[in-house]
Amino acid sequence: MAYTFRGKLCCLICPECPEALSNVKVRLYRIRKEQNVTALAVANPKDTFAILTNDMVKAKASSLIAETETDAEGKFIFELGEKQRYNGEAFEVDVYCGTVPHLKGGPNPPPPIQFSITTLQPMWRQTEQGFMAAWEYCLPNRYWCAVRARFGAWTICGRVITCDTKIPVMGVRVRAFDVDWIEDDPLGDAITDAAGKFRIDYLTQDFQKTPLSPLINIEWVSGPDLYFRVETLGGSPLLVEPRTKGRTPGRENVGTCFCVELCLEKMPPDIHMDTIPLFTNVGQYHVDPIYGDFTSAGLTTAGNYAFTDTIPLIGILPDGQNSKSLEYHFKVGEYDATGTVLGPVSDVDASMIAPTIIGKLEYWKFNVGLGVWELKADDYCVNNPGATHNVVVKPGGWIEVPRENELWPGGKGRFIPMGNLINLITNKLTDESFDLTMPLPALKAGDSVPPAKKSRAHTFKLFFEAREVGTVALLPGSNALEKIVFSNTHYTQLRHPNWAGGVTTQRAVVLLDILELTSPGAGCNKLQNHVHALYTVYHPFLGSARVYFEGNPPLPPDLPLVPVGGEAASGGAGHDFDITALKPCAYILWLEATLNLTSGWGQISGATIWDHIAFCKG
Repeated sequence: MAYTFRGKLCCLICPECPEALSNVKVRLYRIRKEQNVTALAVANPKDTFAILTNDMVKAKASSLIAETETDAEGKFIFELGEKQRYNGEAFEVDVYCGTVPHLKGGPNPPPPIQFSITTLQPMWRQTEQGFMAAWEYCLPNRYWCAVRARFGAWTICGRVITCDTKIPVMGVRVRAFDVDWIEDDPLGDAITDAAGKFRIDYLTQDFQKTPLSPLINIEWVSGPDLYFRVETLGGSPLLVEPRTKGRTPGRENVGTCFCVELCLEKMPPDIHMDTIPLFTNVGQYHVDPIYGDFTSAGLTTAGNYAFTDTIPLIGILPDGQNSKSLEYHFKVGEYDATGTVLGPVSDVDASMIAPTIIGKLEYWKFNVGLGVWELKADDYCVNNPGATHNVVVKPGGWIEVPRENELWPGGKGRFIPMGNLINLITNKLTDESFDLTMPLPALKAGDSVPPAKKSRAHTFKLFFEAREVGTVALLPGSNALEKIVFSNTHYTQLRHPNWAGGVTTQRAVVLLDILELTSPGAGCNKLQNHVHALYTVYHPFLGSARVYFEGNPPLPPDLPLVPVGGEAASGGAGHDFDITALKPCAYILWLEATLNLTSGWGQISGATIWDHIAFCKG
């Protein structure tokens, strides 16, 4: 049996400063005889974390099940089975670090280390492809910083805000210094992002060096004593801390990981605030719960619609004037049948994205005939290779925001976003077909649909993430739609075979017949005083349904149907309509069903489905 174990690892510099545990080896080990598997499996990882010696690693080498490497986001996948002699049991999870993220290069690279996180018994879920389980874990900062200390990797994570309004200040340079006994050490500098955040990485030797290095290369204390300077990119000072600040509590002898918040008395007048990408809508329905456009179950509040087919995911993108190159993508996970437990989360890749117009390229073009420059605009697309201007979807579903910014005669033009982020093909996430003609005999009008051939609410969570190209840290605009329901169903069904019937495939089960005409050869019989209507209507998101007559009045009143669990069925006896008052003539009996489905802009066209059958009153 195949077992797929997916995971994602991150670690904390401090609670406000996470980083992906990228490009490290994840190793799975069998539980050894001397270990208490039950106690280990229920223990909190904070009680099982341990940095291992080389001898400890060698001692457990024979118990290795498999190893793999995390990607840039800390994700990993194990495919386990007979080759690994694995049958779903608990295992120990270790991480082997040849380096740590953002480590500056130095003259003497530190040796690699291995640490053990926990013993895990995955909660396996059976699928058609085998068993699957997912696990995410973020290493607390006290453990992660101990690992970074082994590599001599020191980090400052911080944020610059305004003192009174607490607004993040982006686009300023932060410089960090260590107070030294002879000459202060510059540790590095960084520019704040759209959230006002910055990060400075440095090495032990950056603050232990002295004017007498390398002959004398010591500090009186083990960590640096920090003070900061904040400047505009042109070098104008905005905040200048005195060096004595480094000898105050909280700044003196700081540890390997240090987080700080710096505030400016006022926002610098020349700071340009870049637009931050944000996921705002599915069609006309707002993602932000403040609008109340979605129910707690993931349907639209107005109409109780589920989403179907290809839907527009809409939001905000920067135009070509943005100072940084940004990219975005979506991730998706499906809840279980109860709608409470979220399964594995995966990237929305190119196969799930229909060609999407995300904006326009506005530009000047010279009209040779008239001898003048004319303003033009072309579509700017995603995942549309035939388009003049197209963004290719990268691995992981990442889409780079276009950066053309030359809106002058002869220039390349400027990218202007128009609102769309991607057009999501929901059929790639759930697409169900049910054949009600098999096994024989086919389902008849009046019968209930077998439970095995009914659908359910397929509920998903949509994640939106944006970041600077070439980085891992996400921008503050990254958000999620907690629940959204997708429904793509098709039912093959046999309609009234004795009167102009046949096999058809529809979004819903809509079957109608007349009991008096169902026997072989009775399709053209004249009826007298009664019509027994046989009907079956089913869809997981059935809105309304009714049976009604068409022909010379007075006609019997319409029969509204009351669906239970998305279904209404008459049973084998049918519903008795008294047609004594009808004049001898031809009439049509109709079954109408309306589905609560949307593609993002209210109820879809084609939401109403009919079946009908004609008869003659004698």
